[in-house]
Amino acid sequence: MFPPRRGLRAACLLAAIAVGAAGCTTISSLNSAARPVDTYALNPLPAPAGAVRSGSRQVFVAEPTAAGAAASDRIVVRPNPLQVTLLADGRWVEAAPTHLRNVIARSLANTGRFALVSTSTSAPLPDFSLLVDIDAFEARILPPGGPAASVVVSLTLAIVREADGRLLASRRFTRTAEAADTDALAVVSAFDAANGALLREAVPWAAAVMTGAGGV
Repeated sequence: MFPPRRGLRAACLLAAIAVGAAGCTTISSLNSAARPVDTYALNPLPAPAGAVRSGSRQVFVAEPTAAGAAASDRIVVRPNPLQVTLLADGRWVEAAPTHLRNVIARSLANTGRFALVSTSTSAPLPDFSLLVDIDAFEARILPPGGPAASVVVSLTLAIVREADGRLLASRRFTRTAEAADTDALAVVSAFDAANGALLREAVPWAAAVMTGAGGV
């Protein structure tokens, strides 16, 4: 038996509402995905005033290894030790491992102690390779009553002599910085502070090892 005309009209109306609601959800999702997200970049160490390139050695900086979300261009935030989220209103200018590699390479080049610092595998055979593991590269939300978050940057650097493949030195560097807020600019500023402090220790160490001033 066919349903009464009134019931059929009501069924059609409900179906139309459901389709319309689904359409609104889809459009909302598309609009959210299409919303532009600000991109951010970390600063390399600047060249010292009056620095002149004087070294003769060549260095290759390899792409750092990273796991999980730290391998993407998204900014990792941990609300608690068991949860990983991503900053909604900001991202790195490129994937975090690539960006860190480029910042480290530029910082080494700015010391003026090397003839060439390269990130390309097609460059001339280097004297040394710098290997980097990303142990931590994240913002950790803190309890109320103090700073909003603490940024942790932890990298393990290893230096290999290409002539014989010998591991010359390896060392982990870790630095933290506090963010007063959890908006993108405040969090990224803390990343830049922590990473800058790490580079100010790691780059002179690496340069000393590779130029023979580190006791190797």
